[in-house]
Amino acid sequence: MFDLIETKTDLIQFVEKIRQADWLALDTEFLREKTYYAKLCLIQIESSDGQRACIDPISIDDISPLTDLLNDNQITKVFHAAHQDLEILLQMTGSVPAPIFDTQVAASVLGIGDHMAYARLVEAMTGTVLSKAQSRTNWAQRPLKPAQLDYAIDDVRYLAQIYPKMLKQLQSKNRLQWLDKDFQQAADPQTYAINAEQRWKKVRGLQVLKRPQLALLKNLTAWRENKAEQSDIPRKWVIADEILIELAKQQPSNKEELAEIRGLNVERTQKYHEIWFDLIAKGLATPEDEWPELPRSKKPTPNQNITIDLLMLVLQIQAKKHGIMPAVIATRKQVAAMIQAGNKHLSNDWRGEIVNDTFSKLLSGKINLGIEGNTVQLLDTRMCDFNADKGA
Repeated sequence: MFDLIETKTDLIQFVEKIRQADWLALDTEFLREKTYYAKLCLIQIESSDGQRACIDPISIDDISPLTDLLNDNQITKVFHAAHQDLEILLQMTGSVPAPIFDTQVAASVLGIGDHMAYARLVEAMTGTVLSKAQSRTNWAQRPLKPAQLDYAIDDVRYLAQIYPKMLKQLQSKNRLQWLDKDFQQAADPQTYAINAEQRWKKVRGLQVLKRPQLALLKNLTAWRENKAEQSDIPRKWVIADEILIELAKQQPSNKEELAEIRGLNVERTQKYHEIWFDLIAKGLATPEDEWPELPRSKKPTPNQNITIDLLMLVLQIQAKKHGIMPAVIATRKQVAAMIQAGNKHLSNDWRGEIVNDTFSKLLSGKINLGIEGNTVQLLDTRMCDFNADKGA
């Protein structure tokens, strides 16, 4: 059973019922196909004492009573794959709920799975196979059908069962503190800040451009980002990525040159032409020392590749020791970047705690990789020397 809350009065009453909860399992349903900002359509909640509700933010003009609850730092807010939910709640309420707990991140730390989908996690931890019948629902349409609401409430019904189990497992393994930095970052509003000046790095196909052309792309993409945000429409509705690339490559200065760009509707975009010409001109005037530059990773040297191979073996040994997947700790690309930067430490979070000391000892020659009992193991160099002396 659960409540469907469609009025502010009912919302206030529900909030009062759950105000003393230790934690809240939360999920949202939203649409983003026709807007820049996600349109929040439904909020699902289950409290630690078993109170459940679907809250309709489309019907309720003012959800501030819920905002106060989400900002209560005595109540943990539990999500799965929290980023989008937190981003949407920030847009809607002006703040990021905190403290938070993300079961997807916790699943990685517990060795259950990396970047695990909610349905897979539910099946792994409860044995329940969730229905996918409403996965393409138009959540903005009203009224919502009972089957849609049942589907939505399942997203917190099982989350509320999973969280206490995960908490117990994390505590028994002394890994709860491993998650602190991940969750602090997720609750930081700066994580979701829009940076129009850096958006050019995400334009598809930009690798074909030279550095002077990237200066144009940066200007055009920042303009598009701001325009899409102000108009609350998808970026591609303003101008598609492939057109941005062509504008940066061809650098048109008049309508005739614009007409030569394949796929560009010159008449429909007429209101933007003078803006584009001005942005292109400013891009062309950008001093060389201000030209954007794509980070181009150099290939590791043969010796570096050998070192990386050894560290990846260490990483696999440490991951196995802790019962988690190696990729959760680091990828080969991340290890390579560490070596190329001349570092011996991976990171300063729980991932680093698992491997940093071992990496440093291996790179300093204090331990070696060897085989004992048909198993690759980390061996203390001093013991290796001692055994060698005995053999002599």
